[in-house]
Amino acid sequence: MNDKAVNVLEQYDMTVNRTFKGRGTIICDTDQGMRVLKEYRGRTEKLELLFQLQGKLKDSLRTDTLIRTKEGALFVKDIDNSVYILEEQVEGKECSYKNEEDIVKACGAMAKLHLKFMTPQSEKICVMPVFFYADEMERHTIECKRVRNYLRKLHNKTEFERALLKEYDYFLEKAVAVTRRAREESQAEYEAYVNSNGLYCHGDYQYHNVIFGKGSGGAYTGIVNLEHFAHDAGARDFYLLFRKISEKCDWSLDMAQSMLDAYQNRRVFPPIEWRSLCLRLEYPEKFWKIINFYYNSRKSWMPNRNYDKLESLIRQEKNREKLLNKFFS
Repeated sequence: MNDKAVNVLEQYDMTVNRTFKGRGTIICDTDQGMRVLKEYRGRTEKLELLFQLQGKLKDSLRTDTLIRTKEGALFVKDIDNSVYILEEQVEGKECSYKNEEDIVKACGAMAKLHLKFMTPQSEKICVMPVFFYADEMERHTIECKRVRNYLRKLHNKTEFERALLKEYDYFLEKAVAVTRRAREESQAEYEAYVNSNGLYCHGDYQYHNVIFGKGSGGAYTGIVNLEHFAHDAGARDFYLLFRKISEKCDWSLDMAQSMLDAYQNRRVFPPIEWRSLCLRLEYPEKFWKIINFYYNSRKSWMPNRNYDKLESLIRQEKNREKLLNKFFS
């Protein structure tokens, strides 16, 4: 453990027995149980609200609850002014995208989280802007257009660039059309809906942030890395997990049905959220990710993995369209 970590951990009321590296974290074995120290790059004023939201989950889900310092703060700074937070560790196995039972449980847990995360206006202790999905789509679509112009001007194109340009018009037309329809949705109405219902979501609800474990009280489900939480409707979280899992199982209709049922058996999407979910799923996000990585990387050399992702995107497009037409048209 380096000197900076020692200085940070000394600000907490606990005895550290040993430490070891985790995934971008320092895991601490302490006299009060396992703790996780991680750097925090968000707004520190959000942490009190996060702590409040985490408290709402205690009777139904486990989570990596924030730990206060000896002075009662939810974060500390090291000698370089970097911000760190300390959290309880949720022990267990990560949700597997290969296991349908795991995914179904993860969707049910997500619905629980969204129901618990509803916070009345009177309880709000931090003002956060509402995330409106059309804004992000518009930024991505503008970038798609810029990269197409760049590709067209290239004289000596690589094999990857030729393959990318060959598919470009198809996916860009989709991006433009979906962005236009998203802009037709009322931003004021969406923001009023999120604000009036006090809606918050995880913000990065992926399978590796869902933990299954067993304790003295029996089996439990844990949800971790909540510091990414956003002031947005639950459809945002569902979209991310649904898209990630669908891509890994070739847009399986059966898996899609299972995920939708697992979530909506606990919380039915209101119409305004359902429309946002349909639009998010129709937007060619994977295509944007590929070109974003390409445009912001060394153009002279592209890893085979990115070429493989493009081929996978093209190969899966028919199944993706079939699934969207069945469930989200």
